[in-house]
Amino acid sequence: MKTKLSLADDRQNLGWLLGAVVFVAAPHVFNLAPIVMAYFGLLAVWFFAALYFKFSLPGKALLFLLTLGGAGIVLMTYHRVWGQEAGSSLFIVGLGLKLLETKSQRDAYLLAYLAIFVALTQYLFSQSIPMAGYTLIAVILLVAAMIGLNSNNAFPAKARLTLAIQMVTQAMPLMLLLFVFFPRIQGPLWELPDDSHAAKTGLVDTISLGSFNHLALSQETAFRVDFGADLPPAKMRYWRGPVFWFTNGDKWTLLPTMPILSGTEPRLNGGFHSYLITIEPHQQRWVFALDLPDSIPDELEKTTDYQLLAKTDITERKQYRLSSGTVYTTGPLNNRETKRALQLPPNIGSRLQTLVKGWKEENPSPKSLVDRALRYFREEKFYYTLNPPLLHDNPVETFLFVTRRGFCEHFATSFVILMRIGGVPARVVTGYQGGQWNSVGRFLEVKQADAHAWAEVWLPESGWTRVDPTAAVAPERIEHGVDVETQVAFGEIRFNLMGDLAASRGLGFRNLSRRARMIAASIDHGWNSWVLAYGTENQGRFFQWLGVFDWRMIAAWVSNGLIFSLLAVAWFILPKRSANNDPAKRIYQKFLKKIADHGVIPHIGEGPVHFSERVVKNKPELAKSVKCITQLYVRIRYEPFHDANDLNTLAGMVKRLPKPRHYLFPPFKG
Repeated sequence: MKTKLSLADDRQNLGWLLGAVVFVAAPHVFNLAPIVMAYFGLLAVWFFAALYFKFSLPGKALLFLLTLGGAGIVLMTYHRVWGQEAGSSLFIVGLGLKLLETKSQRDAYLLAYLAIFVALTQYLFSQSIPMAGYTLIAVILLVAAMIGLNSNNAFPAKARLTLAIQMVTQAMPLMLLLFVFFPRIQGPLWELPDDSHAAKTGLVDTISLGSFNHLALSQETAFRVDFGADLPPAKMRYWRGPVFWFTNGDKWTLLPTMPILSGTEPRLNGGFHSYLITIEPHQQRWVFALDLPDSIPDELEKTTDYQLLAKTDITERKQYRLSSGTVYTTGPLNNRETKRALQLPPNIGSRLQTLVKGWKEENPSPKSLVDRALRYFREEKFYYTLNPPLLHDNPVETFLFVTRRGFCEHFATSFVILMRIGGVPARVVTGYQGGQWNSVGRFLEVKQADAHAWAEVWLPESGWTRVDPTAAVAPERIEHGVDVETQVAFGEIRFNLMGDLAASRGLGFRNLSRRARMIAASIDHGWNSWVLAYGTENQGRFFQWLGVFDWRMIAAWVSNGLIFSLLAVAWFILPKRSANNDPAKRIYQKFLKKIADHGVIPHIGEGPVHFSERVVKNKPELAKSVKCITQLYVRIRYEPFHDANDLNTLAGMVKRLPKPRHYLFPPFKG
């Protein structure tokens, strides 16, 4: 194996390596800063020009300056050199720099190993099935490039890829064994600081009129839910999120701190459901449980607002097993909670106060005020729309008396203000409502377009009670849910009037398209549930199913699995010894039979070359034929490539090998 590489002599191998490296880095175009990827592209183009157009590679001094420049770009872009994006950028820059100093086989191998590590960094940004397939192809290309480096151009492109695919396939059993049995570690192997500019999707920590409109046109998945038994009816699918108490008249904000529930739990009276929820990363701590959550796992907390919180921000896909009851009553309010639930902005208009005063004169009971406000929304020609007019001064009063066009947050926040004016404790709850049933995968998928806001009022007889004023204006929104696809397509409110099950049936193009999306979502959900969610809890549950309860038994399983994997690999790697499976060997057996007729047979363990030398020594008249046959056979059997006609040539040579002469009497030697 040569140690030095030449740009001219090793152009094919280095070209393969360059292509594989660029293929590995390509997806980071969507993840990292453009200037970082442009710098990597410049370094790759430089190496390409040196490889094919005789440009000079940089010397040590220039390479040092390029290294400082790359580190400076990363530092100026991210203000640090560690973290998800900054760290990945540093590896990308290092990959490009390593290209320019590849002058030996050792450099080339180090470059390939670094590229494999860079391929792994793709999973910091996406762990989808397409990304898994992409990185698998990247590894195959890198292995193919290393095969070329190790064989001095003996393998053409197709053979390199074939051998690389075989090698990666042979490694699969061991990979699966390690994936299943290797101890799972809680959290990442190293702590990555939060990227300050990481995109936050979904709900936000403030509400202003119009803040939900952008979500109504988003098909991004918020979470998926697997129910163990019956699916709750659409009108009961409220997924509880942040609860808002304070308002300045223009926007609503959360409590500065979220106190954890430590006192009396609410009483659940019915509508019990157990389920597994798979939440997409949204860079917040919020976990959206079916209203109202009951039992929760240890890694979650429940606030005094009955909202579930993770211990840290959800920056990767998470699964939780939860249970809820949709029929419930809560306890009394303390003085602090009552004060919060009656807080009003300073600019409440006289028209609002006069309106509520008239309702109280009719019937001052809290329940009557709730019913009267809902009747007001039903009777006064309010409209549920994605495109409400902008509201500036006194937005609640302008909405209730002038525009009367709004989205869910318009109705929820205005209703809470009306209740507080009437002396009824109230607050705004946000989350999601509804969800689309996937009849293929048998799970409920909740999209960002299902984001919703509703009100809660405190009534003496039932405690905190959900009231959804949107249902008074657009009952279809609650009863049937949002038709996300057509709503996004047309940019206006569309409801799923057909229902979840009916919408997934039929032969029309739209229904076929919907079903195709359901199949894709089911595959993605299965990948998330069975592969990405295979953590400590699921691994422990799998071990229990196997009857494995301690690490000695696990070690035995791993040992047996390792032996099985090695045997499986050996089955692929070791050549088949049967002559029936090798046409060249079948022809050579005929050759040995003919030579045996001449009185020479191979010794045990004697190779073709040594045997031919002995035949030539004993039968010099056969020397030319035996040498040619042996050389051709060795080339066919042991060299990577040979001519397609070599087998026919070998068969013809063996056929023309002269047979021994048999005499009745020995020939006379004069």
